[in-house]
Amino acid sequence: NQLQIFAVGPSGELSRTATVTVGLEPVAVAVRSASEVWVVNHLSDSVSIVEVEPGNAALSRVRRTLLVGDEPRDIVFGGSARDRAFVTTA
Repeated sequence: NQLQIFAVGPSGELSRTATVTVGLEPVAVAVRSASEVWVVNHLSDSVSIVEVEPGNAALSRVRRTLLVGDEPRDIVFGGSARDRAFVTTA
């Protein structure tokens, strides 16, 4: 029920920089931009839009939660500006 955010070090090592609580049973993550990540929550029937602070990941937070159809599974972005989200549901 969490999104873990990691930083990649100069030699490829990972270090966790933040943890953001999202909905129940997250099953998919899609990066929309350097500052926005969408998380599909299967059991909550929702999508969490997470605002990521690139300079300070500890300030990252859920900006909005969208209620979608029953048992969402995945999400993709489309359009020339990636301004359309398509969510698959049961």
